Amino acid sequence: MLYNITKIKKEEDIMFVKIRLKNYKSLVDFSVDFLQKKGVAKKAIFVYGENGVGKSNFASAFYTLYESIQTLSVRRVIQTILEKKYEDKEINEEFIKYFSRNLRDTESIINNCKTINSDENMELEFDFILNGKMGTYLLVYDNEKLIREKLSYVLNKNKCVLFDLSENEKIINKKLFLDPEYADKIRNMVLQYEGKHSLLSIIINEKEEKTEGYIESKIHKALDEVILFFMTMSIKVKNGDKGERGALRLFHPIVAELTDGTINIDEQVELDNAEVLLNEFFTKTYSDIKEVYYKRKQENNKIKYELFFRKMVYNEILEVSYEAESTGTLHLINILPFLLMSIENTVVVIDEIDTGIHDLLVDNILNNIIDSINGQLIVTTHNTMLLDSDINPEYIYSFIVDEYANKELVSIADFEDRTHPNLNYRSRYLKGMYGGIPHLGDIDFEELNDIFKLEGK
Repeated sequence: MLYNITKIKKEEDIMFVKIRLKNYKSLVDFSVDFLQKKGVAKKAIFVYGENGVGKSNFASAFYTLYESIQTLSVRRVIQTILEKKYEDKEINEEFIKYFSRNLRDTESIINNCKTINSDENMELEFDFILNGKMGTYLLVYDNEKLIREKLSYVLNKNKCVLFDLSENEKIINKKLFLDPEYADKIRNMVLQYEGKHSLLSIIINEKEEKTEGYIESKIHKALDEVILFFMTMSIKVKNGDKGERGALRLFHPIVAELTDGTINIDEQVELDNAEVLLNEFFTKTYSDIKEVYYKRKQENNKIKYELFFRKMVYNEILEVSYEAESTGTLHLINILPFLLMSIENTVVVIDEIDTGIHDLLVDNILNNIIDSINGQLIVTTHNTMLLDSDINPEYIYSFIVDEYANKELVSIADFEDRTHPNLNYRSRYLKGMYGGIPHLGDIDFEELNDIFKLEGK
């Protein structure tokens, strides 16, 4: 089911304001606040830190939230495939490969995310502001299962507990469901799936199975607002040596497949618009790109398309397929839809936004987009040029690690008296005054090379 993000009004705040993590990957006891001093939520967060400090783990926490509310949907789809409702083996394999790469069940979430050798529970807690109302969502896992799920949000006029489900107690607000029979059904499902699937996962699976509007008529609109918020996040995170994982929510699905694909012939206008968009973007960011266009081939009522560039190469215009482009250019094509979604009223998380892209170009892109952000953009980066830009220093965060490897993520503005007229954030960051930089000891490469040399040779 494609969640309709047009339901979210652009003038309303849709942001995370605080994240708390315990025993989550390398973040053992971690919290970060995204509120400005006046209590206003920050629409942009730029995270710095040395390699291996936990930037990607921090970004992954948002994806784990997304996974946790998809576990029952994943189970249903895989079960359908295994029951051979799809006869095409290639489709089956592609579906299973997609889900195993992009989404996990509860057991896999624990195995992949819980801090190594930790006997304590893993906790993820997200404070958010939605439609001007504050909420908190908590997930707690032991070594095998989900042991607590709690959602607090404004129900009618006051913030209250919508539900708090644990092994010992199961509290569900009486006003949460509009139909008593449906409320009983959900309570039975909570007992049936206890420890394996969250309540939000159960409701989302119900929404996907039932006709549009049916579940909305059974639940309080506050619950639907929270589900819509979480389901419309767009997240792109690193997955170790296995590439990337992500979720992308778009008004126009073709923007998620900018390089190649197949569309219905009546969708050609959207392909034209994508072509205009890419021309506008790449001809203004690359000196050698003169035109961006799609080669199209019509077959019956379908159009197959592939992205091409006309580039100036040694005083000659050449036609180049997107497949021959650099890693940085391909990364730009991949993150462009995510950047566009930050202009809509949704949360966007991009891990290592600067991969393969020139520092000046990343700096230019982020400085150009920041005033247009209507949702919230959270990125991890190594690009220190942003520290010399006009970006509000309250938006810039750095990982601080003490001698015992305890980690904090702190806004660099919290370090400084910003009334100083000649404050150079980049210079002070590179001097290590905000933490977040690698240990720069001398390395004797000749000594490293000698380690494997045999004696007497």
